Amino acid sequence: MKLREGLYAYPWESMTENNCNAYLIDGPVRTLIDPGHAHLLHHLEAKMAQDGFTFEDVQLAVATHPHPDHCEGLLALQKLGVKTTMHVDADAFIRSFSDQWRQMTGQEMPAFHMDFHLKEGTLELGTEKLKVLETPGHAPGSVCLLWEGQGVLFPGDVVFAQSIGRVDLPGGDAAQLMESLERLMGLDVDLLCPGHGPWIEGRGAVKENFYFIRQAIFGMGR
Repeated sequence: MKLREGLYAYPWESMTENNCNAYLIDGPVRTLIDPGHAHLLHHLEAKMAQDGFTFEDVQLAVATHPHPDHCEGLLALQKLGVKTTMHVDADAFIRSFSDQWRQMTGQEMPAFHMDFHLKEGTLELGTEKLKVLETPGHAPGSVCLLWEGQGVLFPGDVVFAQSIGRVDLPGGDAAQLMESLERLMGLDVDLLCPGHGPWIEGRGAVKENFYFIRQAIFGMGR
């Protein structure tokens, strides 16, 4: 589904099985953000095909954090020659996450080998740039990606429409998440593309969403 020029969204809408929204930036380096669970990739592939894309068209796949419903599909994409990346702390967390991974997926933890690691700063995608923001709290190594010049923020599971990512999973930290949200509130964002649920369009609507969360969840005024 085309959201705007060069940006496609593939929302996960099933109420019976968990997976994440995926986003495709159709730029000089075609980039897929959060491919989701490996066993559900065929759903994403079918949706991308409606827009004229295949997995082989993707040059880079990014995971915003190390939970299986966001990053597991990286492994299958690697086999197709797609470069993959996540934050170094996310990669390290996965390596210490074998028991929890088994409980969440029913499978043994696969071997992740990133082509490079994200860090605070700028990820250059040809003439396009993604600003990488380290935003822990929901999970270690969680990052948000700001598409500079477009005002589009991909927050993973840090923030949703009127909600935030859970902090009761291993590595979650409510205080860190609140700090991450405060940081995001200062950004100039026109389109919020979260890891689950609907996106939010319009600078005013995005700001209002942050204010709502700040007050309703953290009990803080404006």
